[in-house]
Amino acid sequence: MLTISQFADRCGLSPSALRFYERRGLLVPSARRENGYRAYAPGQVAEARFISSLRAAGISLSAIREFLRQDSRAREQLLTVWRQDLSARLLSLQLADQYLRGLEASSGPRVHLEHWNEPSVLVWSPVSAPPVPLAFRAAVPMRKKELERRGIPVLTSGYVRTLDIQDGQLRGEVGFRIKPRRRLPPGTRRQDVPPTLFATLECAVRDEPAAHRVFRFLAELGFRPDGLHLERYLPGVSDRYLLMLSVQRLRPEATSEAGGSSPGALG
Repeated sequence: MLTISQFADRCGLSPSALRFYERRGLLVPSARRENGYRAYAPGQVAEARFISSLRAAGISLSAIREFLRQDSRAREQLLTVWRQDLSARLLSLQLADQYLRGLEASSGPRVHLEHWNEPSVLVWSPVSAPPVPLAFRAAVPMRKKELERRGIPVLTSGYVRTLDIQDGQLRGEVGFRIKPRRRLPPGTRRQDVPPTLFATLECAVRDEPAAHRVFRFLAELGFRPDGLHLERYLPGVSDRYLLMLSVQRLRPEATSEAGGSSPGALG
């Protein structure tokens, strides 16, 4: 058996850290000596190092405690969630780094970042309208009121997706972010969205090259859009909207090129 000082030295941790882990129920000494001092088994060294490693990887104490109590199958599921979360955080940091590299103090960027850092739920309703600018504008407040009448709180202003045109009518969807575990109204569909980083650009209604500018910006940084392509109508604004392109994956072959991008990348 090892004293707390001996065990701390073996693990590369401080005695205070070991006491903290004990208070949180993560690592309990295997025995107590007659004098009440803590005693650790050599076999606990690997467990202590593992807990310390998870903390260094940014895993919360409560998540580690849950992990240690689970069987191997549940642990694998938790590991998958942690890997996905870490990948999202790394992607966010990588793009944020390149974004800051492209900033110029003298002029603000036109392309911005918006991060949904928690899993989200979008509820979509089908809509149709004549092919005019911001064709679904009237449908946004209407659909929002319908959801709220059914007791479904809406967390953000509406999002729009244009799908196609049939018989001279634009067909698309109006969507809203809502809280999970809500029963959806008939005729709607649910979309679960993982933590997602968006590149956004405020556009005029007839700004045809808008998406191309965002694509070019992302390409220069070594990223590419993947997944959600949304338009958000801006409250109180009748001639502009926010273009939102999700960025989910990094192109490894472009990373080295992205690191050398010029400050003009945001134009």
